[in-house]
Amino acid sequence: MSSAGEVKPQGAAESTPVVAPVFRKAAGAVALVMTVAAVAVPVLDFFILRIFQWGIPGATPFSIQAVLVLAFAGAVITSLEGEHLALTKTPHHGIDTRHRIQSSAVSFLTCAVEAAFVLGTLSFALLGFDPSERAGFVPYWIFALALPAGFLSMLVLDLRRVKGWPRAAAAAGILAGVFLAAPSLVNLASLAGIFWPALDSLAGAAVASLRLLGLPLALVLGASAFLGTPLFVVLAGMAAILFTADGSLIELAVTESYAMLRSPQIAAVPLFTLTGFLLAGTKAGERLVTLFRALFGRVRGGAAVAAVTVCAFFSVFTGSSGVAILALGPLLARVLVDAEGMGDETSKGLLTASGAVGLLFPPSMAVIVYAVTAQYSYGPENPLDILALFRSSVIPGLLFVAVTAGAGIYFAAKERKGAAAAAPVPSAGTPAAPDMRPSIRRSLWAALPESFLPFGIALLFFSGTATLMEIGALSILYTGAYGFLRKEFDLRSLAASAAKAFPVIGGTLILLAAARAFSYFLVDSGIPDMAAAFVTSQISSKLLFLLLLNLLLLAAGCLMDVFSAILVLAPLVIPVGQAFGIHPIHLGIIFVSNLMVGFITPPIGMNLFLASYAFDRPLGRVWRAVSPWFLLQLAVVILITYVPALSLVFAG
Repeated sequence: MSSAGEVKPQGAAESTPVVAPVFRKAAGAVALVMTVAAVAVPVLDFFILRIFQWGIPGATPFSIQAVLVLAFAGAVITSLEGEHLALTKTPHHGIDTRHRIQSSAVSFLTCAVEAAFVLGTLSFALLGFDPSERAGFVPYWIFALALPAGFLSMLVLDLRRVKGWPRAAAAAGILAGVFLAAPSLVNLASLAGIFWPALDSLAGAAVASLRLLGLPLALVLGASAFLGTPLFVVLAGMAAILFTADGSLIELAVTESYAMLRSPQIAAVPLFTLTGFLLAGTKAGERLVTLFRALFGRVRGGAAVAAVTVCAFFSVFTGSSGVAILALGPLLARVLVDAEGMGDETSKGLLTASGAVGLLFPPSMAVIVYAVTAQYSYGPENPLDILALFRSSVIPGLLFVAVTAGAGIYFAAKERKGAAAAAPVPSAGTPAAPDMRPSIRRSLWAALPESFLPFGIALLFFSGTATLMEIGALSILYTGAYGFLRKEFDLRSLAASAAKAFPVIGGTLILLAAARAFSYFLVDSGIPDMAAAFVTSQISSKLLFLLLLNLLLLAAGCLMDVFSAILVLAPLVIPVGQAFGIHPIHLGIIFVSNLMVGFITPPIGMNLFLASYAFDRPLGRVWRAVSPWFLLQLAVVILITYVPALSLVFAG
């Protein structure tokens, strides 16, 4: 998602001529090898099991661990590119190097948390596993070394990225991080046979200090998010501080993060993300636009339907709106202007609003993450069925698509009418414009492979024929194979498309891991139950609670990415929803729908920034262009919230 001319990230100095290429090549090579492993092993196991009735021993654990290594290799690449998500910047809006105080504060906190987690994750990797535990033929602890290696690499990169006062602050942050992780340092020393009283004293001082100052420090770290501190640093750091202040170790936060990344459902997230980027690396977008223009071209505004549908298609696979807007935005805007006579600003408003409309359809990453989090919150006695959640999300998802496309048709017709009124009347002998609509048969045949993909995934998923991880691996194989057959991929271009996905995968998964650690602390401390008791004591009306929930989630969707918002807020909201008797499926769809609209909620909804970058428009113009669609999608959220039947028709 990087681009020439983007703003340099947090206090960035010029790239180190030796260090950056070394990290880039090493992390890219590791990510590519782990991607091949995470795809090849599930695919082979899938076919061998169905043909010969026996599978590859340890295939699933090995594949999940490969994804774990991929996640941290990707996180290193994300750090190298300066693309970790933060409240004050998207991947293209960094901190100006002239802001020394801000850059110094962010550098101090980032390096402090990364240094603490280098020690905490190393202790976890070396002490947290029985040597006989294996994923396939590889001991678990070897895979787990990816965690400290990843944090150490990010620490080195963040230290080398800055200079002057920010670098001094980063060095001081490393010392603070070592102090925070002093108990983990004691564990590592004891493993090496070193028993120094000074280390025990340092660990005791760290625990005592955090018992006294832990909560204020956690609040300061949380507030630093508004300065531009990466969200994974904020969430992981708060978890580490609060766990240590509570008498536990950083390793407990690491254990929960590791457990999250070991989930088969979460391990499928990067595979579908990679599928989306591979699709973007082909001409699938152009073929789909042509197909939908052929199908809907006979209807006025058909190009608007095509644009919204294509955006939904890509956001389903990538789990974000970035690919649809950044990769396809200019192409789709040109189609809307040329085919529909839609105004330039209107077309860009429609596309900005369409960037995330697919987040409710299978195999949406947002729905998967919510389902995994909700299963943890509801407990084994009342599990949330992910299949039922996906079935029930189809009607709300179609409603978002229909309203967004319908508004596009309306505005296109309105602008055509205005243009026709202003245009001179043609003479009687003027020939009619030729019909430029593409052939349905030819365009359907051309777009058949990508058109079949979502239906094939849904068939495998809802029939139970394959697991999510197997489906993700099969979708990558399928997309890559037809890319080769169409000669849109060779090995070099395939690797290049995959490389574009690695920063997104790394940034997403490390954020998921950090958010899980923080949410576990909240649950372990009983905060969700206290929140439920407080809310129900103050609010007696279910309707009022739902209204306040919408406001909270819209604000969260505006300020945070969808995954960290789910992991942080879902454990707090679910007990309150239970207290008010809200159906778990209905609550999940309310949750994801609000966060989806949060992407275009001012002042800093993610899609607003991405559209500003992609279309080279000031943020104010983007907001004015997208405001009609924001109000319409907000109306859909309210409808979904107060009419549960829309979400529960297929709940089972």
